[in-house]
Order: sequence, then C-alpha cells, then structure tokens
Amino acid sequence: MTVNAVTHNLTNLFILHLSVGNGLIVDGGMRNVIAAYNTANSTQFVLWDHGYNADGLRDQHGNFTGTNYSIPSDDTTPWGLCLIWTSQDPEYVATRTAMMSNHQVIAFKSCFPASDIGDANTLQQYKTWYLAMRDFFDAHPEKLFIVMTTPPLHRLATNPTAAANARAFANWLSSSTYLSGHPNVRCFNLFDYLAKADDGTPTANMLRFEYELDDGSDDSHPNAQANAIVGPILAQFLCNAAREY
Repeated sequence: MTVNAVTHNLTNLFILHLSVGNGLIVDGGMRNVIAAYNTANSTQFVLWDHGYNADGLRDQHGNFTGTNYSIPSDDTTPWGLCLIWTSQDPEYVATRTAMMSNHQVIAFKSCFPASDIGDANTLQQYKTWYLAMRDFFDAHPEKLFIVMTTPPLHRLATNPTAAANARAFANWLSSSTYLSGHPNVRCFNLFDYLAKADDGTPTANMLRFEYELDDGSDDSHPNAQANAIVGPILAQFLCNAAREY
C-alpha cells in the first residue's frame, strides 16, 4: 500500500516560529480562521505553536503552557533547523522527539535574517541542508511536514543580489524539484506572499512597501496589514494540506 492510500486523519497542527510567525498567528487570527474552517467542513483541526523558548508552547486555545521544546540555542536558522531534524546529539533528538510525539502536521520556518543569502555558495548550502531534512521526513510518512520559505528582508536591510538569491531559494523550496515524490512534504511560500515581485526594479524580492512596519528603518518584520492578509492564507493552507494527505 502506498502512502497516498493511507487515511492519516491528521488534526493536530503545529508551527515552530519566532517573531514573524507570532504576528501571522496573532494578527492573522489563525486560530479563529481554523475554527471557522472546522465549522464549514466538519473538521476538528487545532493549532499549537512554539516561539522562543522563553515564551514556549501555546496550546490550541492560544494559551501559554509554561513548557517548551528546548530548541537548542533558539536556533531556527536553516542550519539550526537541519540540526533539529537530523542531528543525533541528545539535545536535538529530544527536541524533535517531543514535537513529533505531540503533533501531526509540523510547519517550521526560519526568520527573515535567513534571507540574507549573499552568494551562490550560501544558496547551495541552504539547499543541501533542506535536502538532508527531507531525507528525515521521508522516513516518517505518519507525519506531514510543512517547510516555509524565509520572509523577505526590508529594502534598507538587503541588496539586490541577496534578495534575488532569497527568491531563488524560495522558488526551489516550493518547486517540484524539492517536493515531487515526497507526499508528506509540502511548502508554504511565505516569501512570495510578502515580497515584491521579481520585476527588475531596485526593490524587487524585498519586503513589499505596503507591508513595511516602518519605512524609515530597516526593521524587516511585516506589519499588521501583512499579517492580517497572509495569516488566514496560512491557516487555510495547513488545514487543506492535512485533509489532502
């Protein structure tokens, strides 16, 4: 029997994130969107999430549990994520074992500094790390893994080369090259929702002007408008992906 023939009935959704993810969840009202989805589709999805270790794990109602998954060094850079999923060091094994024991659909992302991809070697290294993660995901068809592309940087915090490389990484991670043949791996292209189009202008592939938190500083956090638009899209994506798997 193939993986696709199995009915997985995955209802427990989880996002590992830092500050940008928190904005999507809170400003985007993701738990309310999921509740409405459940009502409309007779489903029972719940969303848990985890930010910095100091904040820790939030339950399906959005309440802090007072516990965390001890993310080593709070590191969710591409390298940190690769270690979480592939390292055999006890601290990483404990972190991923805890997440996988409690959740069925696991989404995760790096924060916007990871979009500072200055050269082709860094871009290739990112791909190597995500391919290693995919090998781990392949061994766990009982779970659905949602890789999320990195949020774009503010136009005052990046340059055209780094921004173009960030777009190239997002395109690759969301492509059939990465996803085809791996049914329990899906990609939410957060970069594409938040970034200016690859249109050849000086600010192409950077955080959209209308989504800037402050147009006078280089703060790359998306604003409340961005979160209110993209958060519900992410919530719908998670629910649909879980139903389809």
